[in-house]
Amino acid sequence: MAGRTVPRGLAVLLCGLWLAGCSGDPSQNPAWELAGQPGLLLKVRNYYETRGLEEGGRCTAPIMEGVARSQVLSDDPSQMVIALSYYYRDWLRDGDDCDPRRPARCMMVMRECRGFGQRTFTIDKGEDGLSVAGMSGGQRGQRR
Repeated sequence: MAGRTVPRGLAVLLCGLWLAGCSGDPSQNPAWELAGQPGLLLKVRNYYETRGLEEGGRCTAPIMEGVARSQVLSDDPSQMVIALSYYYRDWLRDGDDCDPRRPARCMMVMRECRGFGQRTFTIDKGEDGLSVAGMSGGQRGQRR
């Protein structure tokens, strides 16, 4: 049987629909909901990834891979405080660059800058919506 081809117009339409589904507003995706607020997890993650440090400052480019647990500690008309347990890894020191000719180094690199962390995030409730005002734990530019 000869191969079948999809008409060009149909292929363009299907491709466009697929791209439209991927390009939606991530803040409205239910996967980014936190404390019942759409898009709040995305804001928390962005705040953490631009300011956070892990392992005493050794891990300077952490990525929040996933949330293990969240709990609203307080919630009033102007502010919300959320405790978050998460899994992180560091995109600069995640072991992808290890040299197979030096397996001891690979094992050491792969064990650092990965793990579970806990932080408290303070969320302001302003006229423009929710914004992250601060977080606990190590941060860039913070004096020890």
